Amino acid sequence: MDINNLRAFIEVAENKSFSKSAESLKITQPAISKRIAALESELSSRLFDRGGRSVHITEAGRVLLSSALEIISEISRIKHEISCLGEEVRGKLSIGTAEHVCINRLTPIISAYRKVYPNVEIDLHFSEAEETLNNINEGSLDLGLCVDISSDTVRKSDTNLHSREVWSEELLVVSDQKHTLASNENISIKQLAGHPAILPKNQSKVRKSLDQLMAKHQVRATVSTEVNEFPTMRSMSSIGFGWTCLPESELDNSLTILNVADFNLTQSVALVWNTDRSMSCAAQAFVDSLPVQPQRMELPDRADEVQGTVH
Repeated sequence: MDINNLRAFIEVAENKSFSKSAESLKITQPAISKRIAALESELSSRLFDRGGRSVHITEAGRVLLSSALEIISEISRIKHEISCLGEEVRGKLSIGTAEHVCINRLTPIISAYRKVYPNVEIDLHFSEAEETLNNINEGSLDLGLCVDISSDTVRKSDTNLHSREVWSEELLVVSDQKHTLASNENISIKQLAGHPAILPKNQSKVRKSLDQLMAKHQVRATVSTEVNEFPTMRSMSSIGFGWTCLPESELDNSLTILNVADFNLTQSVALVWNTDRSMSCAAQAFVDSLPVQPQRMELPDRADEVQGTVH
């Protein structure tokens, strides 16, 4: 499949016009029509319905578009990665994430990265996922590591943003060690719902997932306190304010894990970047240091230090 034909197809799909796409690619309109026709012949499927001046993508075209965007993005990444070979990696690398992601996952990765690339200045910005996405889109951040951000969410946020999951971890129900349910070997969702809970606010994905799970069992959580920071949830639960739901990496000896039947929630962390901007060699080197497939991370040594500017 010819790459130039794919680029022409993407342009027409986005512009909904052969003439505008021809201008964008700096070729003639007959040339772009020829490229689309070649693709349609190769796939034995019509990719666009043409009616007068209007152009509408077909179902086959929509199927191709998703893969075509990924192919072009991957080719650009490979070209850029090869261009960085032999160059000294230096400059500034700006990363947006949540504080607990940095503490629980990034510490050993950044420590190893700095040993290999000592001339890169790492600039960490701690913020909520929505703010991180906006900053990547505007260009003030190179990369983001966002909690529970799906590919669909990123695409809805902006077509120039792309994501891939790099970590996944189980969420566990925990309480203080003297909690009424702590000695129970098999706790039902209904039993859990009857006890006070410390949970994230309604807009968080963890809270939405938990509410949906409760609804399946026709109950609602008895929420005593709403907070969004995991360390605060952990601390409040450890002194008896109620049970809570935390990632494995947030647990410590002050808590006990409650054995709740049918409780199977996870939390993911996704890498996000702007495909409309060239990735720096420093950013590409950092991306290459992350897992290619989603991985479950072991608890890092929290004594390790992350050196760099933090905002």
